[in-house]
Amino acid sequence: MANVHSRQIEWPTVVIALGIYAGWLLVISYHESIGGFLSILFLALLIAWHGALQHEIIHGHPFRSEPANELLATVPINPFRPYRVYRRSHLRHHICTELTDPDTDTESFFVKADTWTKLNILTKSLLIFHQTLFGRIILGPIVQIFLTIRHDISEIRSGDGRLLRWWLIHLVLVGLLFLGITELGSFPFWQYLVATYCGVSLTLVRTYCEHRWVKDEATRSATVTSKGFWALLFLNNNLHDTHHADPDIPWYKLPRRSVELESISESKKGAGYYSGYFEVFRCYLFKMHAHPVHPKEKVLS
Repeated sequence: MANVHSRQIEWPTVVIALGIYAGWLLVISYHESIGGFLSILFLALLIAWHGALQHEIIHGHPFRSEPANELLATVPINPFRPYRVYRRSHLRHHICTELTDPDTDTESFFVKADTWTKLNILTKSLLIFHQTLFGRIILGPIVQIFLTIRHDISEIRSGDGRLLRWWLIHLVLVGLLFLGITELGSFPFWQYLVATYCGVSLTLVRTYCEHRWVKDEATRSATVTSKGFWALLFLNNNLHDTHHADPDIPWYKLPRRSVELESISESKKGAGYYSGYFEVFRCYLFKMHAHPVHPKEKVLS
């Protein structure tokens, strides 16, 4: 997706990228001095931040050159998310005309009613738990990894050679990454996996309530007017209605664009408006944002 808002290098994004990779190298290099707990904490934050950076790069930032952007995004500090796979899936999400529909939206967390009726009680209970914010944080990463791998294996078996090539390249890079951090940097393998899991959980805090099904497809994206820590960690993608209305705009211009588009008013009409992530936690920590079955369909349990 081309970036139509900027013709120059977007230096705020470049600085963020340099900060992420420099921070990652520092934690890996000095983890023994930092200690296990803080190393996991810092890496989790950096992995979540890197995910936000990859999202920004998918939409054509910070360079005009797509190869340069891809080079910036491909370093697999999250071993479970190949950049090219994520890019294709996310762009499909943006062109989807039925956001939240499990058949067409690649980022839907819903299931079809006929699928629901075939599930056993344990699986239904886990999916219901997964629809709470606490459940999304605890189970979300493994659910996301499982669904991605299952989908991609099916696509590869159907003859998608590009997808197979992307995964093979990614796995080679991941192997080199782990060789470096465990053999040369002596970073414990299990700690890195824990940090990755926690980093994905942080990302899922953002994605948890960013879409809701309503009849008007144009208002299915939410707005969370968070500032400071969460806004920087997510690169303002908490202003999700604005992002979907104008997906090519760089992250640091989203707050002003949100005002111009009156995104809060639009979100209030549909997916919802939240004054910050404290409100999201207060509303949904132990309560479902929506039933696992897509709202368009009759729930059969």
